[in-house]
Amino acid sequence: MAKELSRNPTDDNRTLFVRMADSLRSDILANRMAPGHKLPSESELEENFGVSRITVRQALASLHAEGLIEKVNGKGSYVTRPNELPDMGPLIGFYEHMRKQGKRAVGRILSMKQVGAPAAAAHALEVSLGHPLIALRCLRLVNGKPFAFVLSYGEPALIKALIQEDINTNDVVVLLETRLGHRLKSNRIEARAIPASAALAKLLDVQRGSPLLRIDFTPVDVSGQSMVYSEMYFRGDSFSYKAVVKR
Repeated sequence: MAKELSRNPTDDNRTLFVRMADSLRSDILANRMAPGHKLPSESELEENFGVSRITVRQALASLHAEGLIEKVNGKGSYVTRPNELPDMGPLIGFYEHMRKQGKRAVGRILSMKQVGAPAAAAHALEVSLGHPLIALRCLRLVNGKPFAFVLSYGEPALIKALIQEDINTNDVVVLLETRLGHRLKSNRIEARAIPASAALAKLLDVQRGSPLLRIDFTPVDVSGQSMVYSEMYFRGDSFSYKAVVKR
């Protein structure tokens, strides 16, 4: 797992701790150090990597700030579990948000097919235009009525894994973290109002031209990898979002 970091005259303390953190992060993300795994002691890490104690502590502090490890007083540092990361909000926690309001929320897969990445998906996922992706079309219903339409793009293996874990009753972020073991650090979100096209109006049972709330989101893991790009279209007469922004 740990390897001694080679030194040369150009290596400074920052370079060493970054390289050490990268090595440990790689082991965590690849599940070579599973959730709950206890890291070696600081002295062991110091010896294993051939670095100073201050370098070890800087590397551990970096991993702690990313939510990858937690320090237990008197016991050492442990790998965290993906679902211990901060909540990312009801905009992308749709099912849980609705269930907390006592509503029955389910999804229905309308279609799944391989496509060449369109411009928006290519930009969000940082792939070339036309790169092979799976396009997944889903309708979300609340208490049996159409509530939102979701168009998601992702690498074929990842989309198929999400479907296998039941994307009709679980939010994408929840599945990525708790079922598939990915560790997310952020979500890129953009929201705007649009008029319903004929196709969207039919799916959501509204009049053509009715206002819809479109929300695009892309979860990003701790390595900076964009996971899935989704366009969500909510009925304007059924959905509102409230937030408190703290300084």
